[in-house]
Amino acid sequence: MTGSEAVAATATAPLRPGGIRLERLGVRLPGQLSPVLREIALAAAPGEIIALTGASGCGKTTLLHAVAGLIPWARPGVVSGAVLVDNESIGELDVAQRAHLLSTCLDRPEAQLFLPTVGQELNAARTLHRDPPHLDGVVGALALTALLERRVVELSSGERQRLALAVALAAAPRPVLLDEPTANLDDDGVAALTRGLAHVRAIGGTVLLTEHAGWRLRATVDRWLALGEGALRTCPPPAPPRFAAPPPPREQTVLEVEDLRLARGTRRLVEKGALRVRGGEVVVLTGANGAGKSSLARVLAGHAIPGGSAHARWLVRPTWVGLMLPAADLQLFADTVAAELALSGPGPSESARILAAHGLETLAGRAPWTLSRGERQRLVHAALDCLEPPLLILDEPAQGLDPAALVALCAAITAGAAAGRAYLLMTHRQELVALGHRHLHLEGERLVEIGDAP
Repeated sequence: MTGSEAVAATATAPLRPGGIRLERLGVRLPGQLSPVLREIALAAAPGEIIALTGASGCGKTTLLHAVAGLIPWARPGVVSGAVLVDNESIGELDVAQRAHLLSTCLDRPEAQLFLPTVGQELNAARTLHRDPPHLDGVVGALALTALLERRVVELSSGERQRLALAVALAAAPRPVLLDEPTANLDDDGVAALTRGLAHVRAIGGTVLLTEHAGWRLRATVDRWLALGEGALRTCPPPAPPRFAAPPPPREQTVLEVEDLRLARGTRRLVEKGALRVRGGEVVVLTGANGAGKSSLARVLAGHAIPGGSAHARWLVRPTWVGLMLPAADLQLFADTVAAELALSGPGPSESARILAAHGLETLAGRAPWTLSRGERQRLVHAALDCLEPPLLILDEPAQGLDPAALVALCAAITAGAAAGRAYLLMTHRQELVALGHRHLHLEGERLVEIGDAP
């Protein structure tokens, strides 16, 4: 029996209350010749955690949107077949009716948070779901207890993700849909998510999630399915990719700063920090969610910290710095991928070369907002690549990238370093440490040199 036949056979089993079943689910999106999904069959039982993997843009998010009933209500497209949640057909229900059947945490968790503080968001979830007894366990597992008085707008991307995950998991044992749940989480956050999912499994909750970095949830997931060419097949848990070591750096200093002090609100993030980066050097900077990595990236790129302050004594300051933000949407402005690249100034032949180098050549006519998260990340990096900055700061560059795309990005970084460009990678992904010449860690207001990166 092939992997796709095994998935289809599982989908014919009787659906228990609280489960999800997809019957010949198909989705066709506007402007695309071929369907994204073709007669998908799947059954997820109560207490089961199923993860979908596959290349960026293959349709994983589209599948979750179809299960949630967001297509065509909130996103244009044509859906065929049936989606059954708790034995109710999603296609026959209006938006309000569907909201009581399942819960979601999609690829922009900040878009699902509405109240001023963490405590207020959690209290609203507690009221909505009639004080679920497992919520305290989920809140504790996700390490949110110490953040109850914090304003949501002051949270880091990882802290917001933990909060959005807790709010979504509060709905269990209703089915829960999670789109790239580890995208903004540090290793402690992934361990916390694992504990939160264990609470949901224990009360019979069904979880259907997508994940590129599957090795981070390897022991948590009951079944792995790969999506490709519109169909599902069973697959083994994904393994972490390997990267080639970068070439030796140059002697010329590109950036050097001392007495670096950063604060946001009443919180001190960095005190008397120092940093030096040489041409052709790749420096990997890790740190826990909320440690201040993104704030540091913005200051080094010459930007202000929203609601914060910064002081630095510059010894060597680059003429300009390229900065890739974690939210690629904020850096995309044109109507098409090709036009976005043209804003950076390359001619047609150079644009074609760069699009091919970043795996975007087949997407040149697409609107950036129709791309997957990983494709948007690659587009922003391609546009910055065109500008050839002496220093490129990449803030969480791995999110949304499937393993092959991550390897391609790291190859592009290595090639840029070989040409003399300096890189500063802000990340919580430990596998990226192997890409750097040096590894720094931000902890307790200090930038600590971990030692020579492997």
